[in-house]
Amino acid sequence: MEEDTNQIPIPESFMALYLQRGRPTLAREALEARLEFCEDLAAQVSELCQTVQFGGNLSESEALRKCLDGLLQPPASVSPAEARWVMCRVAELLQWDVPAWLLEA
Repeated sequence: MEEDTNQIPIPESFMALYLQRGRPTLAREALEARLEFCEDLAAQVSELCQTVQFGGNLSESEALRKCLDGLLQPPASVSPAEARWVMCRVAELLQWDVPAWLLEA
């Protein structure tokens, strides 16, 4: 069986969102699609988060919370778990500390 060399590496933190009893709940192709969507969303939200932080004179943590709240508003395009992952990724992209509240599930 030949391995597909075009597969996108899926970070463990993202894969963990889709594991149940140690097994993936989505097919590889679907996981890659969700990851790409969430990565794109994180890139877009990182710009917004900086604007929110600067414009509102907020702490980084407060800006992340406001953006997370926005991601969770209907019609949400991501699950709550994906939204938290996206916001952790935003913090990484902005080189901000990831607040402890964001890591709590």
